[in-house]
Formats: sequence, C-alpha cells, structure tokens
Amino acid sequence: MDENQIVAELKGQGIDLVCAIPCDRAKGLFFRLPEEFRHIGLTREEDGVGISAGAYLAGARPLIALQSSGLGNMLNAILSLTTTFGLPLPILASWRGGADEVIPAQIPFNRPLPRILVAAGIPCTIVSNRTSPREIGEAIAAAYRNHTPHVILVRPRCLEETGCASSTMTAGATACRPVSFTYTQEWKTPVMTRFDAIKIIAARTDGEVLVSNIGVPSKELYAAKDRRENFYMLGSYTQASSIGLGIAAIRPDRRVIVIDGDGSLLGSSILPVIGGVAPENLTIVGLDNGVFGSTGNQPRPGCDTADLRLLAMGAGFGQTWTVHEPEELASALAASARGGPAFIHARIKPGNSDVPNIPLEPAQIRDRFRTALGGNR
Repeated sequence: MDENQIVAELKGQGIDLVCAIPCDRAKGLFFRLPEEFRHIGLTREEDGVGISAGAYLAGARPLIALQSSGLGNMLNAILSLTTTFGLPLPILASWRGGADEVIPAQIPFNRPLPRILVAAGIPCTIVSNRTSPREIGEAIAAAYRNHTPHVILVRPRCLEETGCASSTMTAGATACRPVSFTYTQEWKTPVMTRFDAIKIIAARTDGEVLVSNIGVPSKELYAAKDRRENFYMLGSYTQASSIGLGIAAIRPDRRVIVIDGDGSLLGSSILPVIGGVAPENLTIVGLDNGVFGSTGNQPRPGCDTADLRLLAMGAGFGQTWTVHEPEELASALAASARGGPAFIHARIKPGNSDVPNIPLEPAQIRDRFRTALGGNR
C-alpha cells in the first residue's frame, strides 16, 4: 500500500487532526500528512497523547502517526490519560525492529512490542499485507467505537513510497525571522500559595475553558470553583499544556487557560510546539513553587536557576509575564486574553492546602466537559 491509500483510509474514518513524528521508513506518508490534514508536529511522542485528548474532548477525531519506538515514551500517558478517561486514540506506527532491521537500538523494545501492548491492555492490529489498507480503517473505527487506544503496527515492507516528497516541510528551516529582545530577570519573594493563585484564576473565569495539572492543583481548582468547563487531570504528568493545546487548536472560539506546574513544564517538550502552532486563544499559567508539590514538596532540579518565562520566550510565545503578587496575576490574566499564545510565570510559595479529593469519576469529568464544549455534537 502507498501513502495515498493510507490517507484515503484516514479520511474515510473522519480523521481531522494528525499529530506526528516522522519515520524514515515511511517518508512519503509523513510528507503527505501535513498536506491532507490539520497537522501538529511533535518533538516528543507522549505530547501527542495530551494533544489528542484535548482535541477529542473539543469534538475532533485525532490520530497519532509515528515510528513504533516512540510508543515506549507514550505508555504511561496512554494508560493514565487515554485509558483512564475512556478516550479513543488510534495510533498509526511504522513497526521497526523486524528481521530486516539494521539499527540494533530498534530491536530490544520493538521486537516484543505486541506482547508489551497485550500486557498493558492496549488493543493492537498488525498490518502485514500490503494489499490490505482496509485493516487500518477498521482499527481506527474500533478505537472510536470502543473508546480505547488502538495501535496499528504497519510492517515497513507493506509500505510503497510514491516518491512525492514535498518541499513545504522544509520551508521554515530557511526562512529568516528577526529576533530581538531585552530581558531582565526580576525575581521577588513569592507571597501567594498555589491555592491563592488558583482562586484568583477561578474567580476571573466565566466562559473560559480551564485545564488543571495533576494532583493537588486539580483538587484546589475543584474546591475554588467547580465548573463543567474545568478539566481535572488525575494523572499523566507533563500533559496539562498538551491537552490545552489540543482544545485550543480545535476550538479557536473558546479561550483556553492551562494551570500547569513548574516540574510538569520542565519535564515536557510542549512549549516549542505551542509556539509553532501559535494558538491565539491559549494562555499557559506556570505555577512555579520550585518543588514537586503533589509528592511532598521535594525541591525540583533548577529551582533557583530555571526561568520558565525565558523558556517560553525562546519557544516562541509572543506574550509573557513574571508575576509574584495577586494583582500582577490578575492583570496578566486580563492582558493575555488579547492574543496568544501567552505565558504567565507565576512564582508562588511551596505548600498544599487541605482540600478533599474530587468526588467525580473520570467518565463524569470527561462527559460533562465534552458536553460543555459541544464535543458530543
């Protein structure tokens, strides 16, 4: 089968967003995907899990395309986010590590991959016949019908390249972009706790969509102001801003605010992806207490040196702020509504509030949030 047949199967199943990292065994396909679909290129595979989750919650039909080795980076996100919330996620993977594999590093993970997926309870379809592209469409349909992840492993020998490489993929690499800015770091002693900051954000939301980071932050948002438009993460470390990007990309008519954490942001590679997609309706609030708050307030690496605002600026965010006081946070939230992507580095004190667990099951959080966004239409 060639990339034209695969594209036809994806379109036949209504796929309208593809997140991808290319594989050199399927060059033609990965050149075609950005031409045929709304496309978000990734730098780390697991970010596609969060983006796809947000996109589905907002009403889209996403798919991830990658090399099979990337599934190793995705397993926890798939199980703690996709499986936990009962979200459909078809994953189309060029299956490396076979008998003709020439790269030794591709073999240890990829050769037993079907057994790994079985052990994780992730459905898998192996495409071995180059004359059966329909198997891809059937697997996509199963993912959406059963509300599960579904991995489609395509053996490289089943792929036929048509040689229709596009030049548009490399245009950005040679484009000139003048960059000039002056930056002075002005860190003050934080006065807000995380709960203080979350209450300020919650009090200034009406129709906005909120995505909150895992653990205590989600519990604090629920305690501050529960709304159908709040998506409470229960796991999936590093995925909050990815979910927000997926929602913002599909629903440009809705303002999306992500309450993320310093450890989560530093553990992800999503900021350059957001900067490249440049959604005007997305604001990331990086609550920086310098510790891993939900696990006991252990100091995180670089707590006195890593500057989240500067990272966001380097990633391509056009609007950025560093705030320490409640009034500064409120002002930055108001200003960030006028065009994004925007990043607010909110420096706060360590400490967790004594708030109860969220009394909602994952499916309840999913369904009421998706209904609020019109994703069930």
